This record gives sequence, C-alpha cells and structure tokens, in this order.
Amino acid sequence: MDDDGSMDLVRSFSSDVVIKCRGCFASSIRSPLSRPTVPFRMRFKSGFSLKVAIAFCAVSSLLFGVASIPIQAAEVVLETAGGETIQGQWAGATDNAVRIDDGDSAREVLVDQLVSLRLAQSPGTATGPSLAVTLVDGTLIMTQDITMDEAEVKIEPRRQEVIRMPIKQVRSIRFRLGTPATDPQWLGLVDQEMRSDLMVIRRGNDQLDPIEGVVVGLDPQNLLFELDGDKIEAPRDRLEGVFFRSTAGTESSPKVKISDVYGSIFHANRLESSDARDAVEIPLAGGVRHSIPIDQIKVIAWSSGRQMLARQVAASSQMVPYLRTGLPENLIKDWFEPTAEGDDLVAAAGGQIDFRVEEGFQTFAGSVGRDAAVAAGGAVVVRLSVDDEVRWEQTLVDSEPKGFRLPVGGARRVRLEVLAGDDGDVGDQVRFLKPRLLK
Repeated sequence: MDDDGSMDLVRSFSSDVVIKCRGCFASSIRSPLSRPTVPFRMRFKSGFSLKVAIAFCAVSSLLFGVASIPIQAAEVVLETAGGETIQGQWAGATDNAVRIDDGDSAREVLVDQLVSLRLAQSPGTATGPSLAVTLVDGTLIMTQDITMDEAEVKIEPRRQEVIRMPIKQVRSIRFRLGTPATDPQWLGLVDQEMRSDLMVIRRGNDQLDPIEGVVVGLDPQNLLFELDGDKIEAPRDRLEGVFFRSTAGTESSPKVKISDVYGSIFHANRLESSDARDAVEIPLAGGVRHSIPIDQIKVIAWSSGRQMLARQVAASSQMVPYLRTGLPENLIKDWFEPTAEGDDLVAAAGGQIDFRVEEGFQTFAGSVGRDAAVAAGGAVVVRLSVDDEVRWEQTLVDSEPKGFRLPVGGARRVRLEVLAGDDGDVGDQVRFLKPRLLK
C-alpha cells in the first residue's frame, strides 16, 4: 500500500491475485468513533481478469466512499427584524448568532436581529407519523414510535435521532390523528389541571372517554395502566391517547421555535453552539439535547412566541341581548360585554369581541366551556371567526370544555362570539380558557 492511499496489486505465492485497496469499503464506513482504517483485501483466483478486478475496486470506491465526500451545506434564507433578507450556506451557530457562508466570506448574524430562517429551496411538507407527543413547554413531536418505562419516554422521530425524555417533561401522548369530531374534545382537555394520569378511550361513535388512573408503562401494543389498584393492558389501537398528571399547562414563550417537514414544532431558548453544517442542535426540556437535520427544517422562528388575548386591548366589542330591554345600550355593554379575568375571557350569550392579529402570528388556540359561576343553563353556541369568516363553531350542552387551534397566518382579526341556543339565554355564560395567538 502506497503512502498516498493508492491501490496496491500483489501476486501471492498461491498464484491468486490479491488486491489491497484502502479506498474500498473499509475506509468508506469510517465514523468518528471507529478505529484507524485497515486495508480491505479482495482475493481473486488465478486467471481472473486483472482489469475486471481493478474495475471492481474502482466502482466500489465510488459507491461506498461517500464518507470522504465533503458535506454539502444547505442554502438558507434569513429574514431580519429590519426586513432584510440574507442568503447563504448554513455554517453552524454560536450561543447568540448564526453563521452563514455567502461564498465570499463567513458572516455571523445575531439572533436578536432575526425573525426567521428557511431553506432557499422549500422542502415542502412530508407525510408525517400519526403519533404525537406534547411536552409541558408546548413542544410537539411527531414520532414513528414511542415506548416508556418508569423514568423516561423513548421518542423516535422520523429520520432523526431518538429522544429520551424524562416522564415529568411529557404532557400528553396522542396515538391517532385528530378528526373534526375528536379534536375539540381532546383539545378541551389540554388546559385542564390533571390530578392524576388520564387514559382517553375513543369509543365507536368518536366520543372520547377520559379515565383517571396511573400510567405504569407503554409498549408498542399496549398502554399499561393502573385503575383502582388493578393493572390493565389497554390496546393502543382503542385509545385516543394519554395525559400525564400535571398542573394546567399552556404553550411557553420560547425564544426560538423550529418546525420540521413532518409537523413537529420544537420549542427552545436558543440554538446550541455547533459547527455542524448538516444539522441544527437545540436544547429541549429536561436538559435533553436534540439534533435536527437541516434538510428537514421548514422554518426557524425567533419571537416572543405568545400573546394572551385577555391581556390585550380589544379592537372592538359589543353585547346584543337575546331579548330587547329598555336599558340604555351603553349600560348593557358595561354590564354584560365580554370581560377579562386573568388569562381567561368571560362572555354571555350575545357577547362578541374582536382582537387584531399582529404580523407573524400563525395560530389561534385555547378552549372554551361553561363558566363555573353558572349553576345551570341551556345550549349555548360558541363561534370563532378569522377575518369575518367562521372557522370554528360548537354547541356547548354540558360542562366539558372544547378546544380549538386555528391557523391565522396573514389574518388581520379574530372574533370570539357567544350566541344563545333555541332554548333561550338563561345561564348562557362561557369562559374562554387562555385564548392566545402563537407564532
């Protein structure tokens, strides 16, 4: 073998031909943790065409020697808070900046000046897995499979490294894709405080039946659940999912949010310092570090992340009573129009309130249920509109809250409206739980 790595042909004593080629196979599968490369030896019987042997070695080097080919960095486009766009190849990140190679020189752009990062050539949206894991900080991870033991949840995103997350950092696991019938029921559980774990069964009529107990394990087929002291194996294909015991949660206000092509949305306080040109590394909840291939990233957004509507000034509001009264209109509005209580909004039938949607917000989320201050009432209709177009409507007939999550990218206003049912407006008062706009 020559020092320059060229192929060495040796005639053996048995008249066989031995080809020793460092470029073939062995060197092609090196990893940073592998031992020093050793020559790969191929033995051909006497009479075998030497030209064929040499050609075989050359083709092998081309097919398997990809590890020696430099990684082609992805072309990305940065948008700054000042409206400037910067295009170049992704070259890694520091604690407070991202590095871009524009062909002439490397450039660092401070993250506090950035709004977003996208691939110059859009990766599109891939068909993602149906399993969804939500962390306590609002991170949503779409995963191919998931298992758990007493200490951690093992999450396996598609084409990404396995994530081992402490159980206390996991809010919920949903085993199925949502439907128009099941989404309001599932999302209605999101903002509730859980005094125990919750196994959610999907019945044949698409009704969700939450049952309190303790989750003791999860394998590819069953949820292991303790119910009234008895341990049962609940088939995953009969469940909607599971919520873990926790206080009522809401999405955090991450400094950076990374969306991938499979529908995952990762929340993080920063990008990890890294020279990797083929991936972005982030710190997740519980001190877990995760790497996302750059070609799977749909958008990275830097922002305050969340706007609670109850803490904003309404664009407009009104109150139209079910029955006409002799009271002055301004008095009716002062007494009965929608009002804020902490992060919640309370509204009676006939109430309507609008909020402006600032640029950059993508999602309108929250849940709504009957106000606990009302002992009883009839059916009440809740309607949500985006730019005067009705996007969500539910009739509340019991105390169970219904959740919503609506796209609002590019919209100007959202409206929350409460209407009396056919049985009148007695007791028709609802509470919107943490209605919020998210980037």
